[in-house]
Amino acid sequence: MRSFIIITVLSALAACYGVAVPPSEEVYGGYTLLFDDISPEGRIVSSAELNAGSDRWVKLSESILDVPAVPGHVQRIGTKYEGDASVVITRWSVTSDVPTASYSFSPFGSNLMEVTIQSHLGNRIYSTVTIYGVILNK
Repeated sequence: MRSFIIITVLSALAACYGVAVPPSEEVYGGYTLLFDDISPEGRIVSSAELNAGSDRWVKLSESILDVPAVPGHVQRIGTKYEGDASVVITRWSVTSDVPTASYSFSPFGSNLMEVTIQSHLGNRIYSTVTIYGVILNK
């Protein structure tokens, strides 16, 4: 009887997990943070939320940043995008497999975005930085 209860509870948990995680979402150790004028400190988003409203902005640049860990050292790496005068950068996102210590970036609203990522002491950086914006009519 005890085994039956345990199996029933585990089956119910598995069913709940299947409902809670949509099949279109990849489940892994990483996460995506979105930075924009609404959330300048960043917020965790799903890929579905990130792609929502994509008719208002376009992907301008995507960079993979990979720096190995060095024991006892903090790692830093950055990327830069500069569009022509008709481009206005409105948001950027970072997808990482390990937590990073901090991000710094240029202000929104221009055609230039510089993003710098700093690791925790002794950690690596492996992140994808994506920059989004709008293209104004000339």
